[in-house]
Amino acid sequence: MKQFYILIFIAIFNFTNAMAQACPESGSTLAGGTKLVFGYSPGTSFCSSRPTTIFVGTTEFVMVECTETLTSYDRVTGPALTGQDFTVTSGFATPCTFTNGTLPIETFDLSNDKLKVYPNPLASNQNIKLSFGKALSGNLSLYSITGKVVFKDVINN
Repeated sequence: MKQFYILIFIAIFNFTNAMAQACPESGSTLAGGTKLVFGYSPGTSFCSSRPTTIFVGTTEFVMVECTETLTSYDRVTGPALTGQDFTVTSGFATPCTFTNGTLPIETFDLSNDKLKVYPNPLASNQNIKLSFGKALSGNLSLYSITGKVVFKDVINN
C-alpha cells in the first residue's frame, strides 16, 4: 500500500512540475511600467505553456501577445511598476527576479507600434542608424554602458 501512495505522489509531483513554466531568459518593463515583455530562446517554450496571468507584487498582468521568442503582458490591476527591477511573484514555477531589464531580443515588435532596437546600432564607423515602422515624435537618448547620457535629440516626423 505504501508503494501505491508513493507512486501516486511521484505522479502528481511530476505532473505539476511538467506544467510549471520556468523563468524566461529576460524581462523588461515598458510604457511607464504598465507592460511587461519577456524574451525566450527559439524552440524553448510554447505559448500554450506560458502563464496567461502573472503577478508582480499586487500588480496583475495578463498576456496580450505571444510569439516563439516574445511574450508581452498588460497591467490589469494594481500600481504601475517603476524602473527595470522587478520580481514576478506568481505565474511561473518559482519567483523570477529581473534586474536592470534589457530588451529581450534583437528585433523588438509590439502590437501595432513597431520599434526596432539593435544591440549595436552602429552601421559603420560612428554612424548610428535607427529605423521605425511609422512616423513618430519623441525624445531620443543614448546611454553609455555606465548609464551616462551621451546623446540627446528630439525626433519630429
